[in-house]
Amino acid sequence: MGNWDGAIFRSIGWVLLLGVGYSFYEIGIPVFMYPIQDFLALFGWVASVYLALSVVGWLTIGLPFHWAICKWSKPKYLYYLLPGALIVFAIATFGGLETGIVFGVAATLQALIFRFYVFKSKKYNNRLE
Repeated sequence: MGNWDGAIFRSIGWVLLLGVGYSFYEIGIPVFMYPIQDFLALFGWVASVYLALSVVGWLTIGLPFHWAICKWSKPKYLYYLLPGALIVFAIATFGGLETGIVFGVAATLQALIFRFYVFKSKKYNNRLE
């Protein structure tokens, strides 16, 4: 299964940093559009919701999916694209296309970053070859 706990923290953190850039794009630079206090409050709320959804997503979808991939096949990057595609399809169907793309891209990036870090150790790389 690899170093999955450290890989989860790294994947959530990197996508959170990308979320900061996306929030600047969506609501504008705080100095020009809103007072800095409003931006910090909104960013804190968005970051806390993102962290909660990420933890729930990893516990309900990510870790069982990773376990199944490791148990029944070789963990290739292509397999880690599937949950993100399913999330895009499900949320776009019920919640709208833009929402599905935002959440699906975040989930897909988390999965790919997770796959990169989970087997990065030399101890696990020898087992995959």
